Amino acid sequence: MHKLTLKTVFLLATVFLIAGTSCSKVSEKSEKSAPFKVQISDSPMTFCNPLSINIRTNRASRAGEPVVVLYKDDYYLFLTGGRGYWYSANFRDWTYVDVPAFVRGCPSVATDGVTMYACGMNAKEVYSTTDPKSGIWTQIGTFDSDRYGDADMFIDDDGRFYMYWGWSQILPFQVVELDPKNGFKQIGEPKVCFFGNYKEHGFERRRDEDVIFPYFTHRPYFPEESPWIEGPWMIKHNGKYYLQYAAIGLEFSSYSHGVYVSDSPMGPFEYSEHNPLTFKTTGYVKGGGHGSTFHDKNGQLWTICMIPAWYGGRGGGEIVIFPTAVDNEGVMHSNTAFGDYPQYYPGIKENAVDNNFTGWMLLSNNKYVEVSSTLDGFGAANAVDENFMTNWCAKTGDPGEYMTVDLGKECEINALQVNFDRHDASVEVGRGFAAAPPLDRYQSYTVQISNDNKNWTMLIDKSNNIYDYRHDYTELSKPAKGRYVKVTNVFTHDNGKFSIQELRIFGNAAAAKFTEVKNVMAVRNPDDRRDATITWQPVEGADGYVVRYGIEPNKLYNNYMVYDNYT
Repeated sequence: MHKLTLKTVFLLATVFLIAGTSCSKVSEKSEKSAPFKVQISDSPMTFCNPLSINIRTNRASRAGEPVVVLYKDDYYLFLTGGRGYWYSANFRDWTYVDVPAFVRGCPSVATDGVTMYACGMNAKEVYSTTDPKSGIWTQIGTFDSDRYGDADMFIDDDGRFYMYWGWSQILPFQVVELDPKNGFKQIGEPKVCFFGNYKEHGFERRRDEDVIFPYFTHRPYFPEESPWIEGPWMIKHNGKYYLQYAAIGLEFSSYSHGVYVSDSPMGPFEYSEHNPLTFKTTGYVKGGGHGSTFHDKNGQLWTICMIPAWYGGRGGGEIVIFPTAVDNEGVMHSNTAFGDYPQYYPGIKENAVDNNFTGWMLLSNNKYVEVSSTLDGFGAANAVDENFMTNWCAKTGDPGEYMTVDLGKECEINALQVNFDRHDASVEVGRGFAAAPPLDRYQSYTVQISNDNKNWTMLIDKSNNIYDYRHDYTELSKPAKGRYVKVTNVFTHDNGKFSIQELRIFGNAAAAKFTEVKNVMAVRNPDDRRDATITWQPVEGADGYVVRYGIEPNKLYNNYMVYDNYT
């Protein structure tokens, strides 16, 4: 087992910054050698995880098990739960395709550049299309097995087809070659790729203390359990085959991706000692598993993930994306630091894994909040605590209910993300939520700024909002300056109360300072070497710290972002 290597802990010394300098950069390789071409040159140029997904009714959709495929110069996004998908030329502006007969369950989609192929979880039918924008698919084959759980069909450069599957606490990932000329029947016998291994891979542990919300109701979560490995996804990059997997379950804060690597699509596969790939256990966004890694139009890599969500007292899934790369030694890694702060869309920044963060800092964390009213048990501080499991809720959903955040001094504001809850809404949130009747109007509100908490200037006016955005992110056309930010309810749909999980305000990039912390100490647990305690000397005035860590000094590919603590 490798020794844990810590480069340092980084922090901000001003009141508005939690920040870190990046680890030593390793030059990245791309599948494409053409010059980098900027894909978006107009505003907005940024997004902020989690991403809001709407279907044709403009209602928010559950977002689980995401697959992204680049086909004929358009990105295609497929999710579990609906009977349709989306396409976009720039990954910002999406068009929904309603396909009532599309595959159910965790979708598997692959393309050879001419034809797009699809199948569903534990289903035997194989479909294809050469015009996915039309929504017309034709069945072209039938698998030998209906046991391809979390199926991932992969087409190699030589045109050969492979199927990867695995969705279990005890069974392995497997792979078999398919014969498209013979109805997609198996060629030869399946091969075992790998099993879960929580005793050696610490991030695969299912620990009761990491449960965010329980899915098991028939039994308790044991102190430690075998990992649930799921969501296979194969991608080829620079001649290497990267078999991505998710562990350990959506309900855990440590839900994340890992990768195994091989020189052949059939293996043998070697565990990447730099795992996990998309680890994120702190901040507003937690988790990042069961997704896919894809090349953008410039050949750069991105990983789209499912994360846990919580609305109106129920758990669910949403999606995020993180920049990803493969270094010169073939190590695939993502950057989740500041992964829930504003980032640039794919195709805007070269070497996005190091350069995609805007520098706009979180200004609202734990700031003083004033509200119009409070429902018992749902206090105002919940809306600025960076915890998606808590929310402030007004006593009503009436127009005029408001919350005001005092940033402490005049700040430059570049963007805001208003994350709404669905408190006491008459429409239940869950897998069937996307089928709820469409409305003409959804959560409507205004945002104003002030320097004296008396005289207000309108910043955002969504008084007649027609989109059901759970995470309503707005990049301002130009920075605004103010100390107080006020969000006022105009209309709450589905008879719910006005409720905000988190009001997140970003800016002050020019004022942000980065300070490298000394006196860092890491101590492994002698009884369980998967655990280590890291402490450092706190710095007065710091908003937080970024701990970057890894198994080599120049490959600190994982991180923890820590607020209000120094361990």
